[in-house]
Amino acid sequence: MRGRMALLLSLAMLPAGAIAMQVGLNAVAARQAAYEETLSRRALQSMSVERSTIDEVREMLRVLASSPAMQQIERGDCREWLGSVEERYPYLASIAVSDNVGAVLCSIPAAPPRFQAPHSTARERAMGRDGFAMGYVEYGPLSHEPVLAAMEPIHDRSGRRIGFIGAAIPARNLVGLLDRTRSLYGARAALADATGVIIAQSRPDGAAAPALPSTEQIRDRIGPDPAFVPVRDGAAVIAPLSAPDLYAVMSWPPDQPAWQRYTALGVSLAAPLLIWALAMAAGWFAIEMLVARPLSDLEGAARSYARGEEITETEALENAPDEIRSLRRTMAAMAKTLRGREQRLVEALGEERALLREVHHRVKNNLQMVASLLNIQARGAKDESEAWGLARAHDRVQLLALVHQRIYASGELRELRLDDLIAEITRQLVQGRGAQAKDLRVLTHLSPARADTDHAVPLTFLVGEAISFALDCCLGSEEVGVWLEQDGSGEIRFAVDCSATAGGVPGAGARLIDAFARQLGADIGRDPERPATLWVRVPPAAAQT
Repeated sequence: MRGRMALLLSLAMLPAGAIAMQVGLNAVAARQAAYEETLSRRALQSMSVERSTIDEVREMLRVLASSPAMQQIERGDCREWLGSVEERYPYLASIAVSDNVGAVLCSIPAAPPRFQAPHSTARERAMGRDGFAMGYVEYGPLSHEPVLAAMEPIHDRSGRRIGFIGAAIPARNLVGLLDRTRSLYGARAALADATGVIIAQSRPDGAAAPALPSTEQIRDRIGPDPAFVPVRDGAAVIAPLSAPDLYAVMSWPPDQPAWQRYTALGVSLAAPLLIWALAMAAGWFAIEMLVARPLSDLEGAARSYARGEEITETEALENAPDEIRSLRRTMAAMAKTLRGREQRLVEALGEERALLREVHHRVKNNLQMVASLLNIQARGAKDESEAWGLARAHDRVQLLALVHQRIYASGELRELRLDDLIAEITRQLVQGRGAQAKDLRVLTHLSPARADTDHAVPLTFLVGEAISFALDCCLGSEEVGVWLEQDGSGEIRFAVDCSATAGGVPGAGARLIDAFARQLGADIGRDPERPATLWVRVPPAAAQT
C-alpha cells in the first residue's frame, strides 16, 4: 500500500514539479534574453561614432550629387569641387566622379587619362537601386589599399542618371575608430558588409579577448534588428549600421565566469526538483504517520481481536486522526459484542451437546433394557426357532445400543470411527455365540474410516447382519475375515469372507441388508458359491453427508 500511495503522490505532485521546473527554465531564458537585450543596446550605443561617420559620408555624397555643378559633369572639370571636399573630410582615401559605364571623369587623387573604374559591389548595388550603396573593396584602384566604398548616383534636371560620385574610407582609418570603441566600451568591435566579410576590426586586447563571429554566422544573422551570437570566450551582437550594406559586430567577454553560469542554471533546474522531492517526502510522511501506520496497527488490532486477545491502543493509534480512532473504538465495541455472542453460542452449544449426549445415553440404556428382556425371553423359549429369532432380535437391538453408546462415550455428534465400531460389533457378536464359537478364528483388517452419525445406524445394521450371518454359517469352520478401508475420496469398502458353502442368507436378514444398502446408496456383491461372503461399497456422499 505504501508503495502505491507514494507512486500516486509523486504523480499528483508531478504537474507542480513540472510547472516549477518550467518556471525555472523561463527564469533562465528571461535572464538570457535580458542579457542579450543589454548587449544589443550597448552595441547600438557603442557604434555612434562609426554611424555618424557613415552618415556624414552619405550626406556629403548626396549633397554633391544634387549640386548643379555635378549635374554638368559631362561638360566640365570637377576637380576643383573635389579638392574642397578632400580638405573637409581628411579621413577619405579617395573621391571620384564617373559616368554610367564607369569611366572616371575626375578624381582625387587624380586617375590616369581614360581610366575605367573596375566593377565593385558598391557600384553594382548603387546601379541596381539607383540610390546610395556601400560595399567592401579589397583593393581600391585610386587609394591602393582596402577601403569601404560608398556610391551615390547623379541625375540631371530631367531625373536621368548621368553618373556616380563615390568616396572611399580606408580600412585602417576604420580600425582606429573601432579601437576607440573598444577602449571606451570594453568590447571587440568590427564592421562587416552584407556578405558577412569583415571590413575592419579592432585589435585584440590580450590573449583572453573574445572571438568575432565567423563569416557564415554574420551572413546568417544580418537583418533589420540586432542579433545575438554565442562565440568562443564570450558573446557577440550583430547590429545594422547602414542597412542593408553595413553592419556592426561587437564581442564582449562573458559577464560572469562559466562556473557561475552553470551553477545558476543548475540551481534553476535543481530547485524545482528539490521542492518537488521535499513536497513528496512531506506528503509521504504525512500519509505514513496519519494513515498508513495507524491503518497497519488497526489491522494488527483486528487480527488480535479475531484471535480473542485484548489489545491496548498503540502510539500510532493514539496519534491517529479522529476518524481512524473512532473506527478503532467501533471495532473494539463490535469485537466485544461478538465475543459476548460467541460465548453465549458456546454455552448454548455445550448445553445442546450435553442434552444430545444425555439423549443418546438414555436411548442406549433403554435399548439395553430391551435387549435384556429379549435375552431373557430367548432363554425361556421352548422352541428353538423362536429362541433363534429372539437371539437375532437381541443382537440387532444390542447393535443399535452400541451405536448410541459410541456417540455418548466419544462426545462426537457428527462422525464416528467405523473401524472401532466394527471391531466392537465383531467382538460382541462372537461373544454372543458363546461356546459355539470357541474354535472360530476371526481375522479383522480394519483401516481407519469415518462416517457421519446419520448414516452410522444403517451402516451398523448392514455390517452387523453380514457378520452375524457369516458367524452362523462358519461356526464349524476355523476362520472368518472382516475387511474395512476408506480411500482418499471418502468411499468405504467393507467385506466379510467365509469359506462355508452351505446354507443361505435368511430371508429377513437379506431383506434388511438390501434395504440398508438402498438407504446408503451402496453397491452389494455376493459370491453364489459362498453365501456368507459379502462385499459392500458405500459411496463418499453417504459416508460424508
